[in-house]
Amino acid sequence: MLDTKLKERLKKELPGTSVHKEFSPLRKYHLDETKYRESAVAIHLKFDLDDIELILIKRSAYNGAHSQQIAFPGGKVELSDINHEYTARRESNEEIGVPIENGTCIGKLSPVLIPVSEFRVSPYVFVHKTFPELIRNQREVDEIIKCRLSDINTQTKKIYRDVEAKSGFILKNIPGINYKNHFIWGATALMIHELNCIIKTL
Repeated sequence: MLDTKLKERLKKELPGTSVHKEFSPLRKYHLDETKYRESAVAIHLKFDLDDIELILIKRSAYNGAHSQQIAFPGGKVELSDINHEYTARRESNEEIGVPIENGTCIGKLSPVLIPVSEFRVSPYVFVHKTFPELIRNQREVDEIIKCRLSDINTQTKKIYRDVEAKSGFILKNIPGINYKNHFIWGATALMIHELNCIIKTL
């Protein structure tokens, strides 16, 4: 089973920054991690016979660095969280209605540093036999996006485009993936690319 193979692979050394760099050419990799706040996201997967379905969100518009960006459900670690995996589960419950106990955690991907918001993100991978009913948090989430990993294959669908960042600043030639009317870039693209690269080796 592919999910069993993925679980075993996630226990081994991960590609990390060696593949992250393919989707973040402007990113600096010598950063002072001591000032970064801890956060976690949930990568919810459902394995079909020939593909993998996953859940993304489009964040609501707000006065912040990640306004209306495509992301995985997640957020900062709270003092009351028992561990980072729980953070990913709690945020999934708050943002898209996934029950706290729903899904089997099979491991995590490499952490990603986000300089613009000074977060260190731990991506946890959860496997579901079926996805539960998803309920959008109308304040935090503009749209829940279900897609197949083959539709956002970073190894074959990589493109470059200009992106409007915070305060109207334009980032030039940013690598990412188009999915319908969405452009997936930044930390989310890094995580998807590492997942794609790992699964291609199974």
